[in-house]
Amino acid sequence: GGGRDSSGSSPEAFMEELCNNSGGYTRFFRALLFQYFTWYIGILCVPAVFWDHHRCEVRQPWAAWLLYAGVILAMAAFAVLSELSTLQKMGLLQGREVTSMHQDRRWRIPLALTLLWKLDTYTDVAFIFVARDCGSTLWWASLATVIFGIVFCQLILNLCFACTDCDHELPPSFGFVMLDFKLVNAAIHQILPFDPDVTHLPVARPVTLNSAAHLVGVQKLVGDVAQVSIQGLFLGYAQYSHGFVHFSILVSALHGGLTLLTVLGECVQDERKLQCQSLHQGVALKPFAGMGPDGFPTLPLQPLQHMQPGQGGGDRNNPYGSFGAQSPSNKAAEAVAAPAAHLIGKASSWATTSVASSSVDPFDPNEAPKSVTKAPELDLDLL
Repeated sequence: GGGRDSSGSSPEAFMEELCNNSGGYTRFFRALLFQYFTWYIGILCVPAVFWDHHRCEVRQPWAAWLLYAGVILAMAAFAVLSELSTLQKMGLLQGREVTSMHQDRRWRIPLALTLLWKLDTYTDVAFIFVARDCGSTLWWASLATVIFGIVFCQLILNLCFACTDCDHELPPSFGFVMLDFKLVNAAIHQILPFDPDVTHLPVARPVTLNSAAHLVGVQKLVGDVAQVSIQGLFLGYAQYSHGFVHFSILVSALHGGLTLLTVLGECVQDERKLQCQSLHQGVALKPFAGMGPDGFPTLPLQPLQHMQPGQGGGDRNNPYGSFGAQSPSNKAAEAVAAPAAHLIGKASSWATTSVASSSVDPFDPNEAPKSVTKAPELDLDLL
């Protein structure tokens, strides 16, 4: 089971209540899916419309390039505003906060990663058209990277995990984190009144919200490294300079570097949190110093000093001499041990005598008990 807040609400009930203003969790999830597919369809259609801008030795006027850049920025802005609109419907963002999001530390990194990822995916797809028109075989490598990173990882693997809550490894109704909407994930994570990764099982969850988000980040990072390498090789063998490819490499490098720093920073925070929890649990479960393994208190034992008979002085009736200055605990132990040794000796002699007398058969007329020893009376004055 997942974590619960102080009122006993489950993660599924919390998300349903949070999405109440937007029509429930199902409608909220469908809105994210619509935005998810709309962007990837757009980055496939728009480069085909602006095919002339992706030719090998293109010579377009500045007005055409400005129009092209305006279309790309409008697509990215529309995607970001759609995500912010979802947050407003949920009541997690006010209208006056939109204009100052770049100044707020909570939104700065998610907003930057969202914009860079939108531009990164578009430029990677557009590079395929550029490399193919220039006759370079590297367009095959770039196409394979896009198919693996976007089609397989984003549109198939992560989408299936999002619909099934990562095969029910994530808390219920938290599979949307696999779609990697940075702004939505950050907003919901900030208002969680409980830890959704807490489980009532004796072992921790194998997949948590942070580890799932890190997995998606690593997927994108691997794609960025591959695209930067491929496009760098293209510029190395090209006989001309293509400004669009330079811009694509810059965007991929910025997104990959910021993603790497973010993932590493969150991993360090998770490790510190885990160490603090382990430290607190270790102190709470540490056994008492005076308790034995069976749960009973134990007295500290002090090593005895080996003394020769007559060594150390003291009472001459004591052949072992004196052990020097003794603590009160040693004196008490000695006072109890002396009568106990005396009683044990008398009990042993009585047991030996009883065994000898019991060896005679009392029903045999030929055998008569040789002697009957009376059990010695124990001297209780010693106690």
